[in-house]
Amino acid sequence: MKRDNFILKLETLLVIILSACTFFRFTSNKIFIAFLLFLLALFLMYYIKREKRLKIDKKKVLITLIVFAILYLALFYMLGIYNGFSKNTDFITFKSLFKVIIPTIVIIVSTEIIRKKLLINDSLKSKILIVIITTFIDVLLSINLYQDNNLDNFLLLLGFITFSSVANNMLFTYITSRYGMRPTLVYRLITTLYIYIIPFIPDVYIFFRTFIRMLYPLLIYLYFEKYYNRDKDKEISKDSRKQIISLIIGFIVITSIIMVVSCKFYVGALVIGSKSMTGSINKGDVVVFVANKKNINKDDVIVFKKDDIMIVHRVVNKTNINDKDRYYTKGDANPRLDENFVTEDNLMGKVLFRIRYIGKPTLWLRNVFNKEG
Repeated sequence: MKRDNFILKLETLLVIILSACTFFRFTSNKIFIAFLLFLLALFLMYYIKREKRLKIDKKKVLITLIVFAILYLALFYMLGIYNGFSKNTDFITFKSLFKVIIPTIVIIVSTEIIRKKLLINDSLKSKILIVIITTFIDVLLSINLYQDNNLDNFLLLLGFITFSSVANNMLFTYITSRYGMRPTLVYRLITTLYIYIIPFIPDVYIFFRTFIRMLYPLLIYLYFEKYYNRDKDKEISKDSRKQIISLIIGFIVITSIIMVVSCKFYVGALVIGSKSMTGSINKGDVVVFVANKKNINKDDVIVFKKDDIMIVHRVVNKTNINDKDRYYTKGDANPRLDENFVTEDNLMGKVLFRIRYIGKPTLWLRNVFNKEG
């Protein structure tokens, strides 16, 4: 009991430290992170000697995870058939071997040792904290991709990377707690290190990468619950069914949020960051729009792009020249019409409704980032 309390306190401390490092972007240096995680893994290996004995064929579980890892890569590269491929800028070099690849291996191995040792405390609270800790490690390692003090990129990091990381770490914690560290470790090495071995990678939009990385752990979990759970005579218990239903509902909700926020699908959402529509749509509101480019009429509020910036203004006039519609727009609070007309080429869609105030935290974060920049 004394050791379990110590582990819970250590896990809580790690959550606080890693969250602070992530949000304040303390470091993304893989060598430094690898060194710290290695020291923590050594400490836990010294402090925690006893481990749970497994009652299942570990070799069978290992082979199953290897097959799932290969299928994951095959699925990812199959998408490249439709989207094309690009040259891999992370392909192995002598320099990247010591600066990136070896630190990445150390990080993965150390993280899995830490996960395995902390799981000696088998409580639900401990498992939740382990998922949070390992997710923060993943996010912290990915911050180096978004170091331009841009809020949109940072939110992309939190959304696309965090959601998929949570799904994967829930699976890794589940697998390790039941079947040991080795299957998880091998699976992670295969699905991570391929990026340094294969010279070409598929051009897959980040939403679809996230979708696969969120859905795939759920499929693996369902497979193991069905075929490897020896506690239930091959029948899924009522509690397991509830967990599966909760995971599926959570997956659908998170996927829907990502689809809407990405503005790459039929429905999108935008935070209003200016006062040009004050009165009807205020700064800090969120508007939801549909990609409807045909049934646009006078007085409709539309979303369009200008110089890669998305603008929400009202249509005050509509003309048709050479069978092409032109929309003349104006912000409700602006004294003059917008300089240029909008065509179907830069039209994003038609606003359906607004949700008041919920975008204000995003604007506050944007101001913080702008000050840092």
